[in-house]
Amino acid sequence: MRSSRLGGFTIIELLVVLAIITILMGILLPTIERVRHRGYINACAANLHSIGQAMTMYANDNHGSFPRATYDPAASPAWTAGNDAALTEPTAIPHANDVTSAVWLLMRVQKLPPTVFVCAYGDVNEFEADKAAPLAHANFTDYKKNLGYSFANMYPSAAAVQNGYKWTSKVGANFALAADINPGIKSPNYDVTAVVPNAPWNITKKGNSGNHEQEGQNVLYGDGHVTYQLTSLCGANNDNIYTNHNNRIDQSPVDKDDSLLLPTD
Repeated sequence: MRSSRLGGFTIIELLVVLAIITILMGILLPTIERVRHRGYINACAANLHSIGQAMTMYANDNHGSFPRATYDPAASPAWTAGNDAALTEPTAIPHANDVTSAVWLLMRVQKLPPTVFVCAYGDVNEFEADKAAPLAHANFTDYKKNLGYSFANMYPSAAAVQNGYKWTSKVGANFALAADINPGIKSPNYDVTAVVPNAPWNITKKGNSGNHEQEGQNVLYGDGHVTYQLTSLCGANNDNIYTNHNNRIDQSPVDKDDSLLLPTD
């Protein structure tokens, strides 16, 4: 007698196959995501490395000084950002202590492409390269969209200068020059002032940049190396790179080891 089975799969066999596929996907997808995330971290680190090289070249051409725009040690507020975005005459910036206009100089003078200032990871913060012509403008069109990194405050108070703070190529090797954008204080997820040594992870992550889903941030140091750090307490002497020594983001740095990376997100 001929078998009544025509060689097809039974429902049970199909369910078994689907279960196996589901299990394999559950194993593979997290691995794929980790590889993808690591790729973004590496691309971001490459951006900061390029920025560090450009800062060094700028300093070599400017008696050791890193880029800085109009500077007033007595100005209040101590720093600002994003002023004069529509200004087409780059030599006439009226606002003092603008941190983003100082960063813009790296594009104008060192010919860095605008894509270098955009963190590659876009699942949280969605950045886009500035389309403005560097030689025809004085600042980012919209730094919250066009700038994915924060830089050490280049406008210290007179007291900070007396305490050794400098914005030159002579900064210490462990001084944080730049990093993924400072997340600032945005309740309930972000609060850079809440981070303290040995804090639990739910507190530590509040001080991590949103560029990498608060897992950590790439940091460019004074000697040019870039490291991915899992806490913002990673400056010289475990300094919080996103606040000054008085745990503030709206004031000047305090001394030579006080990294205060700006602007905030």
